[in-house]
Amino acid sequence: MSKRGVFVVVEGIDGAGTTTQVERYAAYLRERAREVHVTREPSTGPIGAFIREILGGRAVLPSSPEGDLMALLFAADRLDHVRGEVEPALARGAVVLSDRYDLSSLAYQSVATTSRLPAHEIVAWIRSLNRFARRPDVTLVVDVSPEVAATRRAQRGAAEDLYEKGALQARLAKAYAHAEVLVPDDRVVHVRGDGDIETVASLIQSALAPWIEE
Repeated sequence: MSKRGVFVVVEGIDGAGTTTQVERYAAYLRERAREVHVTREPSTGPIGAFIREILGGRAVLPSSPEGDLMALLFAADRLDHVRGEVEPALARGAVVLSDRYDLSSLAYQSVATTSRLPAHEIVAWIRSLNRFARRPDVTLVVDVSPEVAATRRAQRGAAEDLYEKGALQARLAKAYAHAEVLVPDDRVVHVRGDGDIETVASLIQSALAPWIEE
């Protein structure tokens, strides 16, 4: 009997190590003969590529890329991503590991927006944009201190993107620490991500074991 597909999302602030840990966990599962599909958001599709251009400052919009505009772009990319990539992989029985999903929109766009609307109304609106997006089987949040994340971002040597501002990242760390409030109907688990790569990888393996059929 083929194994069922499992949709796993890995989240955290910039510098949390989500990309590294997704690759580590994928290798761990492949060693155990599981089919794994690694993906990310923004996606590699056309809408996702445009978002990355905006984030990197390579595409300039006539208006400032506020949280509401970015939330709309991310929601469109997400539906395309799920229908064109995530669901076909799940149908094959793969473990789909997504580096970010709609929890990122709920955290980043609600924190970054300059709207005068109350925070709970912004969150409710972003949820409505994503109401047709498939829910993950489990979302794993890698919690790191803003200071550790800032050091890691500096070590990468890459140009700072739209959201990689110290004060914003500190606010995002607080939002992720209480991620269950943003996605109350989802299964969310947390691991501490301040340690070295191997230590965090081991924590992730243990945390996700209940959802992955060996």
